[in-house]
Amino acid sequence: RNLMGFIDGTANLDVADPSVMDRYVWVQPGDDEPAWTVGGSYLVVRVIRMLVEFWDRTRLSEQEAIIGRRKDTGAPFTGQVETDVPDYAGDPDGELTPLDAHIRLANPRTPATEDDLILRAGLNFSRGFDAAGQLDQGLAFVSYQRRLSQFLNTQARLAGEPLEEYIRPEGGGFYFALPGVEREADILG
Repeated sequence: RNLMGFIDGTANLDVADPSVMDRYVWVQPGDDEPAWTVGGSYLVVRVIRMLVEFWDRTRLSEQEAIIGRRKDTGAPFTGQVETDVPDYAGDPDGELTPLDAHIRLANPRTPATEDDLILRAGLNFSRGFDAAGQLDQGLAFVSYQRRLSQFLNTQARLAGEPLEEYIRPEGGGFYFALPGVEREADILG
């Protein structure tokens, strides 16, 4: 669970499926990238401060509507358990899952957005208190993707979402994770 109390990382990519990893994570030959990048991945790191005191004063029903999942089980509003796939087609007007819910914006599950999936992880952090006496804690968000556009397109969809009232990005960057060494005689870099 993240520090806002919600299960984090649901509906992530299946790292055990090589075809999924090749499609979404590893740079492939013919990707219009330098040859040395093949087998590597674009890495995004974001340090996201969570305004937990403010969040904790928000009604549970509003928190769940902002995220798009039930806080206790992690289930989408159209399902019973965390791993159920949200049914946005059956809820086109957002009567169950608001149209601006985080999960719906991040992954609308449409043909136009299916190439934007990313491999992601959230790592909680706590640095004590800031100068104003507020908790200084949040999420170190890390994602890997074959093309940086996968992350950028997702962020564009999230721009202006209601969750922004409760979080503040404070740093991070874009990097490239080199492909691994395949043979004993190979070198990295």
